[in-house]
Amino acid sequence: MTQADLELEPRCKLPDRGTQAYEILMYLKCGGRLTVAKALTELGVYALSQRVGELKRKYGWPVKSVNKKLGRNVWVSEYFL
Repeated sequence: MTQADLELEPRCKLPDRGTQAYEILMYLKCGGRLTVAKALTELGVYALSQRVGELKRKYGWPVKSVNKKLGRNVWVSEYFL
């Protein structure tokens, strides 16, 4: 992918390659959805909500989230673009 392919809007910037924020962005750009457990097992990211916040505030990406019920009284946030 080129920088033009990756940018959603002109105000969006790319994190540096090799950072957790970059890996998360590439996963989301390919249509993936991430929960904390999935980010840990697939990307090795422990602090998903912090990295997503970084993508929003520092880089301008419109990452969205929904709460999903996994079981009785068990809810998780799922992040996507």
